[in-house]
Amino acid sequence: MAVRRAVARCRLALLGLLALPCGLGFACAPHGKLRPRAAEEVARGYAHLRAGDPERAEVAFEHALEFDPRFPEARNGLGVVERRRGRTAAARLCFEEALALDPDFAEAHVNLGESLLALGDPDRAAEEFRAALEIDPDLADARLDLARALLHRGRAEPARRDVLWSEARREYLHLLESAPDLADAWHDLAFMDYERRAFARAEGEYRRAVDLEPAFVEALHGLCLSRVRLGRCREGAEACRRCLDVAPATARCEQSLAAALACAP
Repeated sequence: MAVRRAVARCRLALLGLLALPCGLGFACAPHGKLRPRAAEEVARGYAHLRAGDPERAEVAFEHALEFDPRFPEARNGLGVVERRRGRTAAARLCFEEALALDPDFAEAHVNLGESLLALGDPDRAAEEFRAALEIDPDLADARLDLARALLHRGRAEPARRDVLWSEARREYLHLLESAPDLADAWHDLAFMDYERRAFARAEGEYRRAVDLEPAFVEALHGLCLSRVRLGRCREGAEACRRCLDVAPATARCEQSLAAALACAP
């Protein structure tokens, strides 16, 4: 990430387009030309968010703006609070204000893109993710969001699925250049390969996702299905049992386990 100024900038990751397990991530990069107390209040704001207190976070970000009204990190923080509260339109305005103050604020481009996706504007969202990547090609959140936007558009537009999924695959592979151990990327690649009936490649990608995150329910279920498709039913049943160990009574894992046992010799 480009280092341009002097104190830490942070953002709260707001991923989850595929309902995959994703924790609260904070990406930080320097920024400057502001009063030290403003930076201190922004840091407090993100600490309050991590502690699950959006009200105090909002006050801290507002307090930062009293010290420096043109501090984009504080505007971005207010947007994160609004997103946490489910007020997506208000969050979008905050992220746009942050970018008006600093057009090179890559994390704000990502947050704006995620808000636009939630508001049903995938084309503009993709533009924001690409803008973030022009600033920082290694920004994993931007790359993952862009890839997932393309993946979902492919699901929604069957006539263009091959083109959109080819673009998505390219973005996932770029993402793995900077974050080779990102289980979500391996899972999403496996999902597309499974849907394309490339079961052998899907099995390897699901396996990699599970190796990285052994409790990844979606990847365990995909591993079960892909092994059954390959005729490896006993191994498929093993993966479904692991899925149920992690998430007992998960209906899809129970159903797939029954199918795997039925085809096992």
